[in-house]
Amino acid sequence: MSETPNAPVKDLLSTGYFYEELKTYIKSTESKEIDLVSFSRDFAVPHLTRKSASYKAPGQANRARILTLAVESLSNANDSELTQTILALKKVAQSEVQVNEKEMLTTDQVARALSCRQRSESAQYLGKLLTSIIKMFKLAPIIGKGDNSDKEEDDSIENSIKSYWELSIG
Repeated sequence: MSETPNAPVKDLLSTGYFYEELKTYIKSTESKEIDLVSFSRDFAVPHLTRKSASYKAPGQANRARILTLAVESLSNANDSELTQTILALKKVAQSEVQVNEKEMLTTDQVARALSCRQRSESAQYLGKLLTSIIKMFKLAPIIGKGDNSDKEEDDSIENSIKSYWELSIG
């Protein structure tokens, strides 16, 4: 079992995400580091939940879809699956941007183009947040030595998230 990655709080502050919340965290805990699980559960998931809820207003529901996927995936991942869940969500977000950007350029329907743009923007936002988390916590796919059980588990997590996403957009 791998150790939970940590990141310096001052580095996380420099990203601009959760600035005020992290300042409060520093004051209340006097900690100079935060682990990935705490950061995800206490900062990223609540933020994505609020952002998703604000998008569920009429005319913006397309923006909430990928954020809702991220909230569900991050909330349901156990501590040992969190890194792979974040990496898999980033791949899904990148794919969603590509698909919607392509469709936005090829569609003649204004409403469809708007829907694609909203989904693309939301996926870009999620991708940027996840990229920041990946960089700050120095996350990388777990590569097993000789034993494929970790690789199979990683693929299983990624395939599960992708399958769930494809079913929800289908």
